[in-house]
Parts: sequence; structure tokens; C-alpha cells
Amino acid sequence: MKTLSALLIALITLLGLSTASASKAVWNRPYVQSGPGGIFYARCIPKEKLGSAGFTEIFEVQKEQDKLLDHYDWFAKGGVILGWSPIAGKVAVMAIHPGTAAKPDKQVDLSFSLGGKLLKSWTTAELKGLGAEVIHNDYDREDRAIFQTVACEQIPNTNEYVFTIQIAANKKLRFDILTGDIYSK
Repeated sequence: MKTLSALLIALITLLGLSTASASKAVWNRPYVQSGPGGIFYARCIPKEKLGSAGFTEIFEVQKEQDKLLDHYDWFAKGGVILGWSPIAGKVAVMAIHPGTAAKPDKQVDLSFSLGGKLLKSWTTAELKGLGAEVIHNDYDREDRAIFQTVACEQIPNTNEYVFTIQIAANKKLRFDILTGDIYSK
């Protein structure tokens, strides 16, 4: 069983999945993530070497000076994915939060925000309930859901968009960018 777990962790690391399953702590670092068509971007700045303290700002690229659209008082070490909602006229954010708590029912793996406001967060336990596999990292003594971020995708023939993650070989979860809930239409 330990050999299978070690193999799974190695495979996830090689594939670049968002699990933060490395055996050593990696310090927070500032980063920029562009969004749909390069029109929007997130500037993510940590306050400390570890943890989620810091801020994330969403900008729209302008000819003379970029326009600040939204400000969030958190830092997502695992990265962010941006999407545009033509329905709301706002930028949606899916934030990946590795290593924020010790217990699966408190460990926030994903959060969804729109227009500067938090919509919904999903814990390791909740993602496990939806079919995600969970691994235990002995280094920081935390359980984490295994998933790969896919993209922000448009529902064909609509103005609706979803954030998509893959939790198993043939299983994807789609989250409505307007609510953070599972997209069920």
C-alpha cells in the first residue's frame, strides 16, 4: 500500500497536478496569472513565507494604465484560474489552496469568487464525497484531495461558464462561475 501511495504521489508530481504533495515546504512567492484572452490578470502577493496571508488583485489591461477591478485579502499558493462572466459582467476566480488546515473537513482546497466577493469554498472532505481521491502528506500531516485544474469553459450555445477540475481518470467536476456550486444543467 505504501509503494502504491508513493507511486501515485510521484505520478501526480510528474503530471503537475494541483495537490501540493511535495515532501518539503516550498516558500510562497509573488506571481501573476493571466486570464481569458490575456485581457485580465491576477497579481498575487504573499505576506509571509507560508500560509494564505497576503492579497490578490484582479486587473484589466488598458492602453495607458491597467485598471484594478477586484481586491481579495488572501493569497492562493496553489494558483488561480480566471474566467469572465458575460452574465455578471465580472471576473470570476477559482483559487487553489493547498495546506490550509489539518483535518479534511476544514482543509479548503478550492474557493470561488466573483467581482471581489467569495462565493463558495470546497473542502477536502467535500471533494472526497464527490469522488476525489485523498492522500495524506506525512511532512505537514495534512490530507489533500487529488485533482487537476482544467480550465474555465463555456457551456456550448450559452453565456454560461464553468470552472472544471479532473478528479479521476474519467471524472470531471464542473463548478458554476456565478455560484461556486456544482454545475448541474
